[in-house]
Amino acid sequence: MPSPEILPVNFTISEAAKRAAEDIRAEYDATWPDNPAAVLFVGWGITVPETGPRSENVVLGYYQQSDLAAVEHGIQETSGVKLVFFITDEYHAKFEGRALDYTRDRGFFLRGQ
Repeated sequence: MPSPEILPVNFTISEAAKRAAEDIRAEYDATWPDNPAAVLFVGWGITVPETGPRSENVVLGYYQQSDLAAVEHGIQETSGVKLVFFITDEYHAKFEGRALDYTRDRGFFLRGQ
C-alpha cells in the first residue's frame, strides 16, 4: 500500500505495453543477472536538446532488486501490473483516464481509453 504522499495510479496499461515492458525486464535481467529487475516504474520524462524542440513523453524502466527496499512503499497496481508511479503533481494529470500503450513505431505513449 503506497504512502499517502504518493500520487495514485490513474491510468491503465494495454496488453501491448505489458508485453513491451516484459521485454525490457528481460533485457535488464540479461544485462544484470546478479541484480535483476524487481519492479516497473512509470513516469514522465522531458528531454531538452541543445538544438531542436523540447520533447516530453511517458518513460518506463525498472528498479532492480538492490533498490526494492527503498521503493517498495510506493508500489501500486493497475491492469494487473505492479509498479512505482514516479510522478509529480505537475504531470499527474497527463495520465488521468489514459491508457499506457505501445507500438513499434511510436514506442510507449499515452492514449485515450
